[in-house]
Amino acid sequence: MKKTLLVLSILTLFTIGAQAQKAGLGIKGGLNFANVDAAGDPESKTGFHAGIYGEFGVGGFALMPEVLISTKGAEDFDLTYIEIPILLKKSFAKVLNVHLGPQFGLLTSADSDGIDFKEAMKGSDLSAVFGAGVDLPGGLSAGARYVLGLSDIRDSDFALGNDKVKNKTFQIYVGYKLFGK
Repeated sequence: MKKTLLVLSILTLFTIGAQAQKAGLGIKGGLNFANVDAAGDPESKTGFHAGIYGEFGVGGFALMPEVLISTKGAEDFDLTYIEIPILLKKSFAKVLNVHLGPQFGLLTSADSDGIDFKEAMKGSDLSAVFGAGVDLPGGLSAGARYVLGLSDIRDSDFALGNDKVKNKTFQIYVGYKLFGK
């Protein structure tokens, strides 16, 4: 199922990219203010995200796929994901924008005080992304978004208690369009 969804996503990106009226590629990075929705209300932690993004404009909308490395978790444990948001962006007044869409995450590490507990976690995470940003002159951009975890990230009750555990992250970022319109 995951492979089928990934293949369909890639084919959709290529189809939209071929029809795009404007296209670009850039880099981005920023801070994560992460936590998990879990029993005991754990303390949040500050992490980072960084990666590349594409932007394929059609009409007044743009499709923005990204590939990011992102650190999450809570005060007592660290989670690192490779994340692939596929966002729909709507611009207003050529400067302001809102964006939303799904995000697929692949867990690369899970650590608590030097103890690896990745085997007790699910290897993937599905989230919903909601955000707003500004497109500045010279290819610069900035924004903020909220990433709401939709899936339980535990693979067993051993990891993080008996209740469902979902990621939740507030992000701020800056970006630079390397080329494109």
